[in-house]
Amino acid sequence: MRGLKGMVGSFPVFVAAVLLILAPSWALAAQKTLKIAFVAPPPVWGPVADQYNKEVQKLAPTLEIKSFGGGQLGPLQKNFAELKMGKLDMMLCDSGVISMPSGGKPFNVIFAPYAFESQAHLRKFFDSALFRELLAVTEKEAGIKYLGWVSDRSPRLITTSTRKVVKPEDMKGLKMRVPMTPPIIETMKAWGATPIPLSAAELYMAMKQGTVDGQDNGFDAIYGAKYYEVQKYVSPIDYVRSGLVVLISSAVWAKLTPAEQDALLKACNPTDVWATARNDEIVEKSKKGVVEKGMEILSPDVPAFQAIAVKTINEKLDGDLWPAGLYDKVRNLK
Repeated sequence: MRGLKGMVGSFPVFVAAVLLILAPSWALAAQKTLKIAFVAPPPVWGPVADQYNKEVQKLAPTLEIKSFGGGQLGPLQKNFAELKMGKLDMMLCDSGVISMPSGGKPFNVIFAPYAFESQAHLRKFFDSALFRELLAVTEKEAGIKYLGWVSDRSPRLITTSTRKVVKPEDMKGLKMRVPMTPPIIETMKAWGATPIPLSAAELYMAMKQGTVDGQDNGFDAIYGAKYYEVQKYVSPIDYVRSGLVVLISSAVWAKLTPAEQDALLKACNPTDVWATARNDEIVEKSKKGVVEKGMEILSPDVPAFQAIAVKTINEKLDGDLWPAGLYDKVRNLK
């Protein structure tokens, strides 16, 4: 009887040992969770971060990417500082934001109006030897590693509340909200507008109160943030193009296994396929949506806007914000 009790008592231990032997190797490894920060509202970029996590876990089930959107982990400057120190694991950010950390100054050219004539042109730059050459310096000085492109974004255009803008002269005297980006600020001045840097959080009320006459986000933002309630006209000059990219702290990267590193790299492409298709669908729905809400989409003279912008960038910023000749080199990379 005593022997039987001994066998029964040891049975759970025996079963556990068998299951341990039969378990797949990945199940025995320690689960790792990496935090990824982004400044856009969670409903906007959150789905992209979630899809990236799904793709990573298909390749490395022990690795989980947990997202913190809406600036929960601080503004961009803080994010980059903590990436360098290894206190923050990853970032999902606009492609032009890689101009912000130490060594990233040449990437200000991404925000230069009409540096890229299409998304295909922009992607070609990110796949080029020129990009990799510039990136090597940024990665070393900023303590980051570029993992890859994960989505296109809607190109920047112009909306206004009371005046139709179809040629540069129509911009004269308009108060335009812009991001705090020198190439955009200088170009707005050259078009005759008064650029007013404001945060995205302040924009809607500023337009409602007449503090600014217009702004320069894409169709998705116009519709998603209900700017159609305080703006009347859309001028699709598509003057700045960008996408979403994933960065990781070099210190964090060095602690991952080769299999985990491989998963983070390979997960970018399927995420891009999914997210860019989603972005294109949202943009098309947004175009129809703003018209249904009463906005009028105009047909601007894009070459006229482009001519002034290119002249301004070459005369005032080339050789200052980035190495001399880089703007034209990027524009001719086709």
